[in-house]
Amino acid sequence: MNKEKEKKELNKKIIVLEDSLSKSANVLLFKTDLQVNTDGTPISYHPFDLKGEKFSINNIGNAATVKRKNSSENLFMTKFSEGISAFEKFRDNNYEQLPDYDIVWDNVLIAETVNGKKIPCIIKTGEYKGYYSSATSLKNNLVGDKGECECNNQVNPLKIPAFVLPKGENLLKEQGVRVGDLLAIYNPATNVIVYGVINDEGPKEKIGEASVSMNMLLKNVTTLPKNKKYTYGLVIKEKVYVLIIPMSKEYKFSNEIYTKENIEERTKSILSEKFALLNENDLILLFKKFDKQMNK
Repeated sequence: MNKEKEKKELNKKIIVLEDSLSKSANVLLFKTDLQVNTDGTPISYHPFDLKGEKFSINNIGNAATVKRKNSSENLFMTKFSEGISAFEKFRDNNYEQLPDYDIVWDNVLIAETVNGKKIPCIIKTGEYKGYYSSATSLKNNLVGDKGECECNNQVNPLKIPAFVLPKGENLLKEQGVRVGDLLAIYNPATNVIVYGVINDEGPKEKIGEASVSMNMLLKNVTTLPKNKKYTYGLVIKEKVYVLIIPMSKEYKFSNEIYTKENIEERTKSILSEKFALLNENDLILLFKKFDKQMNK
């Protein structure tokens, strides 16, 4: 890593460390606060706890959009109660579209086809009975036992430290970052480094969303959230350092189910082998070296 340049993207100063011969990005560095992403765990959304107040850990507004006919306004962002009320009617109408609203849910909730109609898939047995199943962009590539509504095939945010890549065109994608790439995040407040993977794509207007597991590990929290209030309490408001390795998805990838352990092993290996970052102290020194530039 012997050439660097700075770029600004969505209010983040991103340091691009390049190989001077190939001109390709080796790593990207930036600082951000961290919001929490819950998509991919079966307990994220429930049809009878749409606000996430009882036993789902998020509200349905993070899985669906509700707009009045001929309007571009997402009511979950501007008139939340009306959005919830419309989705309740949609649910009670057996997921038939309503005359006054356009409701989109299948970007996040997994679908099933019943009597020729596509509806949200609801888990019918076991510990997750009654919950919607939600998707991650990255899959476990399971051939057998994908679970009801394919819940086992998602890269579960309660178990896997992960980061969300913004949709649309942005600097990260220009530099080759894709879903499945490896990364490391350092929280100076707790002096903790967590190794992770990009498991999903999210809102195009922001960088800085990570899985429940990632936020918990960075904060040294061990109790899983029980509802949306607990989930949002995991938000990290202080800036953390993020290092992403573009085009690393296939590095030592053996088509196995993603686990915290195999992600950490692969990330440490590529940092050592390709970038001479042999330990966590080397990583911290790298972040501190570029700290002033990232703060500009």
